[in-house]
Amino acid sequence: MDRGLYTAASGMIVGLSRQEAIMQNLSNMRTIGYKADDVTAKDFPSLLLAQVRGTKTGATVGRLGTGVAMANLTTNFDAGPMKLTDNPFDFAIAGDGFFQLQTADGIRYTRDGRFHTDGDGRLVSADGYPVQGVDGDITIPPGDVAVSANGIVFVDNEQIGQIALAKFDDLSTLVKEGQTLFSSPDGTAQVMDAADVQVYQGYLEDSNVDVTKMITEMTAVLRAYQLSQRMVQIQDRINGQAASELGRV
Repeated sequence: MDRGLYTAASGMIVGLSRQEAIMQNLSNMRTIGYKADDVTAKDFPSLLLAQVRGTKTGATVGRLGTGVAMANLTTNFDAGPMKLTDNPFDFAIAGDGFFQLQTADGIRYTRDGRFHTDGDGRLVSADGYPVQGVDGDITIPPGDVAVSANGIVFVDNEQIGQIALAKFDDLSTLVKEGQTLFSSPDGTAQVMDAADVQVYQGYLEDSNVDVTKMITEMTAVLRAYQLSQRMVQIQDRINGQAASELGRV
């Protein structure tokens, strides 16, 4: 009887984790460069049930599940839709690649291309982190700024730098930090060749959160949670009734 209680309770715990991920995604549905998270679950080992008559095992009844647990929190790195802003310091990446930002904790990676210049003329992110070019920080003097599709930065038709994009063979190694920043603990970032870089000036990449899918999943998770909660209540009543009946014997 306790097994049923624990099985139902494990379903509730996983349901809470999935609900938290869904709410996090929905709260960032308008965050530039945000990548949606998803919770995957795994089954505990199931039990094979069979009929037992005396000392003999009879026909197989079937398998009994023993609960679930959260297996992993994964990030969906599919590209989000691009939107036109006409701001010369807004950038979006088509295809693979991440902008590289120099932070106090080292290089971080992002698809959020909301850039501007700081007091020293450096190209920086929305949070003030310097955007890395092929030769380090990119300093932009006054003038008309234009960026080619392969990331070369021009000011008044004079080349002054090139935005360096990083790519990863295995995106699952990236660790999300905050809303749009990622770190690479194993340091497997590779600088993309200029011929492979596709940067669009005056565009931004929206969040890749599928709102319709999130609402559907939220409804399914809520129903599953309610069913698990109901099973906990039923198992509790069964345990209470068993204790009461055994007490009379």
